[in-house]
Amino acid sequence: MLSPVSLGGAKQRLLAERIPALFFGTAVIAHVIAWPALALVAHDLPSFAGGPGPVLAAVHSLTLGVLLSTAFGASLQMLPVALGHSAPTEGVCLAIFAALVTGAVLMITGFALSSIPLMTAAVLPLAGAVALYVRAITRLVRGGSGSLRWFILTAILALTLAVVAAAALAANYSLGFLPDHGRIAAMHAVLAGFGFMGLMALGLSQILIPMFAIAEPPEEAALRRAYGLAAAALAVALAGLGAGVATLTAAGAAVGMLAAAQHVRTMGAVVAKRLRRRMGPEFILIGASWVALLLALLAAAGGALDLLPETGSALVIVLVLYGWLLSLLTGVLQRILPFLASMQAARKQTRSLAPAKLVEGRALQVHLYGHLSGLGAVAAGTAAAVPELIVAGAAAGTIGAIGFAWFAVTVLLRTRSHLKAHALGRLSPS
Repeated sequence: MLSPVSLGGAKQRLLAERIPALFFGTAVIAHVIAWPALALVAHDLPSFAGGPGPVLAAVHSLTLGVLLSTAFGASLQMLPVALGHSAPTEGVCLAIFAALVTGAVLMITGFALSSIPLMTAAVLPLAGAVALYVRAITRLVRGGSGSLRWFILTAILALTLAVVAAAALAANYSLGFLPDHGRIAAMHAVLAGFGFMGLMALGLSQILIPMFAIAEPPEEAALRRAYGLAAAALAVALAGLGAGVATLTAAGAAVGMLAAAQHVRTMGAVVAKRLRRRMGPEFILIGASWVALLLALLAAAGGALDLLPETGSALVIVLVLYGWLLSLLTGVLQRILPFLASMQAARKQTRSLAPAKLVEGRALQVHLYGHLSGLGAVAAGTAAAVPELIVAGAAAGTIGAIGFAWFAVTVLLRTRSHLKAHALGRLSPS
């Protein structure tokens, strides 16, 4: 039997309305910044191999501004809804948000200016945001069972280790105590990108994809196989990076491809048996994210074995961040934003508000075409070291990001219009 999300206990399971708005609003704004930032570093991106500077600032405008804000906001809200638990308190969520934004601004500025004091100062608020977030998420999944619990717990463990590595990297600029700064930086990237964001995405997908498609949830056995492969891939890749054994790192990427294939197969089976026949543009983006993930892992394995040109490292970054994660999260947000708005309206006991009525289809089409064309051009320009192609792709991606902002603002305005009309209806004489 299908198990749609119930509105029972919504007051306890929904965050205060402004909390998701803060996290997702920050992501929408940073999204519009992250694409043009690529144009500014187009000449340096293909040869980027790490280190502070404008390229790392551009990358972190996406990772901290868009991806982490979205992941925090989505998990803090959707896990209570899906698991039937009370949501974290407003005070805790506001503290997480304030610390995250403060740390992100300091870190991105520090990278852009190559300022060691700013990078060091960013560590404390970011670590505080992560500590509060890990505590809140652990409480949500504590006592749970099944693969979802292990996906989430492993993801927040990876996030914790990623922050520890980031703190060590920031301190190393002043103290120079790390034996191999580049190796630790690579481990940080794997922990953050594949460990936290990847496992969180795979875990939440088992809730969100069936909900979006109106389909039966996937079989637990298939989810456990995906988790086992993903966790093994992460462990093997980290061991390879830590020991400096390229073949072990490549093996981790290869196992990651098996995990990704298992995940895609499982989610594809869910979508194939859906009741919702008409699929929106969000599923095109989700499908594109799966392709980008497989390509990114293939490129990562090739890069570990020195089979790629000098542009290989930058290409992996583009495929992972802009191809896999950004495609997936913007696709997911196209369903989450109207869904949450509808639930908030139901909590206020207004007349029924269908999520579809909140969506501006033209805005989503602008985003879809802008994002996919931008991604293709930036990836090609990075691989071939053609800055002009990267600039063109960044321009297309920016247009797509503006389209996505148009969509998000429309959801907000239509929801407020609905609530205002309901309030006026209650005040008018019968």
